[in-house]
Amino acid sequence: MAVGDVTFHNKFLAELAKGNIDLDGNTFRCLLVSGLTVNIDTQHFWSDISANEIALSGYTAGGVTLSSLLVTENDTNDRAEWDFDDPNWASIASGSISHAVIVLWTGTASTSTIVCTIEASNANGSSYTITIPATGIVHIQQAP
Repeated sequence: MAVGDVTFHNKFLAELAKGNIDLDGNTFRCLLVSGLTVNIDTQHFWSDISANEIALSGYTAGGVTLSSLLVTENDTNDRAEWDFDDPNWASIASGSISHAVIVLWTGTASTSTIVCTIEASNANGSSYTITIPATGIVHIQQAP
């Protein structure tokens, strides 16, 4: 996989389909991890992977809260899109980062559902941003 590639976790997809997740009303966080082997079948909650959270200077455990959550109807491409501001840290020390993890944040690791993992690059000692595509991270549309 390449930097920026997104992998959605099965628990999130099921909870979204059940109507248990409000993409522009719930709280979501972006956390950074290192050395993670992604398993969308068994990694359901933040507690399943929290041991991999980075501990680099400039990064606060628990990551950052996503802002400007927005779900839009795209009639040109016949889909709904979920977008938010790019998660950013002003300065993180150089170090290993394998993934950014988007989590539906409940405040409790064992109930905070993993939305997706995003392939990330290592920190180089300056500002660090996870770039979300301009058309959002989730596209919901009919199957072809």
